[in-house]
Amino acid sequence: MVDAGFVVGILGNIISIMSFASPIAQFREIVKRKSAENYNGTPYVATLLSCSLWILYGLLDPDDGLLIVTVNTAGATMQALYLVLLFIYSSKEKRVQYFGFVVLDIVLFGMVLAFTLVAFGEGSRRTFTGVLCATFTLMMYAAPLAALRTTIKTKSVEYMPILLVFSLFLNGCVWFTFALMVTDIFVIVPNALGILLGSIQLIVYLKYRNSTPVLSELDKGCLDKQVETTGIDIQDLNVKSNNVSTEKRMLSRLDAFLVIRSPSLSPKISTSNQQHEDNIEMEV
Repeated sequence: MVDAGFVVGILGNIISIMSFASPIAQFREIVKRKSAENYNGTPYVATLLSCSLWILYGLLDPDDGLLIVTVNTAGATMQALYLVLLFIYSSKEKRVQYFGFVVLDIVLFGMVLAFTLVAFGEGSRRTFTGVLCATFTLMMYAAPLAALRTTIKTKSVEYMPILLVFSLFLNGCVWFTFALMVTDIFVIVPNALGILLGSIQLIVYLKYRNSTPVLSELDKGCLDKQVETTGIDIQDLNVKSNNVSTEKRMLSRLDAFLVIRSPSLSPKISTSNQQHEDNIEMEV
């Protein structure tokens, strides 16, 4: 008879790999635009380290560690690929940041591996590694929280990795069930808290998904500067201050006007507002 815990573990592997693959569509857009813009890579840095530690933990558990090793090997590989793409298509400042994070990941993992093998006997290695794994898994679940401030401030879910958030939530539910069946406290605790954190993020997403976004200070600054430079009356463009979609059309119209009137001025507004105009049909 097939063990129920093993079946749930297989399901957990499938859902986890789907979770790791959830950002593929977003990265396809990044490659297409050849720019990562303001995309937040923190979750992938945290997940890379978390997966690496879980591989070590699984190798130290001969009974139930196989499924943990397989899924986290796939996860670590995919996170590394995502970070490579972010490094290629991000600004110089972001590249330095990501490079530093990856180096820190490698150093920390090396230190943990060496310390585990040298300082602990066979019986204690799994416990020490399990505590670390639980801690870094919580970091993985909490990493998307970095986008919450932006979401709440702008009332826009544009930069909230909702597929990642949802898949992590579902992933936590399955692995929590698996841990209960095999009685692994180091898997139970982080996934229980992961379910809680995921619920909070999903609530925020549902609250703001249909909200009217607020233009960033950069967008408003560019808009004010160009209006002042050209002398265009906002009222002439029939803009309502509480309608962001109209403001976006105004940015497109203003940009088109500047192309005709003074091509040298156009890039100043085009570059900063490119992310807002991708899906807007310009009406001149």
